[in-house]
Amino acid sequence: MRSLPATGRRVLQAISTGHVRSVLSSAPLTTARLAPAKAIASGAAVVAAGALLIPTGQAIAQSGHPADHAAAATAATGTATATATAVQDFRLPVQAEQPVGQTAAVKAAVVASLGGGSGADAPAQAQTQPRAQDESASRSEERTELLAAGQSDEQQAAAQAAADQQAAEQQAAQAAAEQQAAQAAAEQAAQQAAAEQQAAQAAAEQAAAQQAAAEQAAAAAKPAWSSPAPGATISNPYHKTNAAYAAGYHTGTDFAVSVGTPVLAVGDATVVSSGYAGAYGNQIVLKLSDGRFAQYAHLSQLGVKAGQHVDAGDQVGKSGNTGNSHGPHLHFEIRTANQYAKVIDPVGYLKQHGATNF
Repeated sequence: MRSLPATGRRVLQAISTGHVRSVLSSAPLTTARLAPAKAIASGAAVVAAGALLIPTGQAIAQSGHPADHAAAATAATGTATATATAVQDFRLPVQAEQPVGQTAAVKAAVVASLGGGSGADAPAQAQTQPRAQDESASRSEERTELLAAGQSDEQQAAAQAAADQQAAEQQAAQAAAEQQAAQAAAEQAAQQAAAEQQAAQAAAEQAAAQQAAAEQAAAAAKPAWSSPAPGATISNPYHKTNAAYAAGYHTGTDFAVSVGTPVLAVGDATVVSSGYAGAYGNQIVLKLSDGRFAQYAHLSQLGVKAGQHVDAGDQVGKSGNTGNSHGPHLHFEIRTANQYAKVIDPVGYLKQHGATNF
């Protein structure tokens, strides 16, 4: 029995190991997070119980082997008494030096570590308490997962709302850009149309200016007074005596031109008459700007009408051989009054006014 302390240690080790195994085996795998804490608490209780056994084993070892006490008692009082004494002495003695309060405190600590229940209720509590903790942990996990899911849904909703808002902003920006581009295109088109209109107006003004310049040039080139048949030869001069004429002389000037030769207004004038006039054939009479009258006779074609205004150099008709005529020619007179024999020298009159194209 001298090796009782070592034996007690081995028993303690065996008890602790077995207890831990029983605790671990009693908890299902689903409570793996709670079982280690329970095992540690139970192990602490076993250690505390072992602390009670170790001093007791030491006391037994110091008091001597029980067989020695039994032999001494048999020699003194007899076999029966010695046997009884040995049985009594075999009780686990209480070490005198260890206070009773310390033992009670250790026991209380063991009981508290085991959850305060009786020895008979410990296995049931060891199985029930982890399950309740597992259920509580499971509900906590479910609440956590639901909370996380709710937060995830809220985050997704917020992200979707942000994406929708960003898309709407992009669409608004695109619409604004398109509107701005359309407005810029419209402004550019308006500017181009205005530029084209301005260019057309400038071109029209330039054309008008060119036409006016041409007219001015033509007016400058056109003489203020002109021969009735420029470049034509005079075949019968003014005031040639001839008894065949009613006045006894030739009252005008004859220009030798073929039928159809254009005849021109000798100055700015107004058409007094245009038509057939007996011995003069087809005749035109113009009233000139100075009050004199110009007569064109024997025409083949009349180009003006009474009341029409003509400028110097304008064509008024074509020469011919109508009326009392002995061949194609132009009979031309300048009269001081619109009647027969009220005449002056036509070539001298025109030259006095600046005509040079005889």
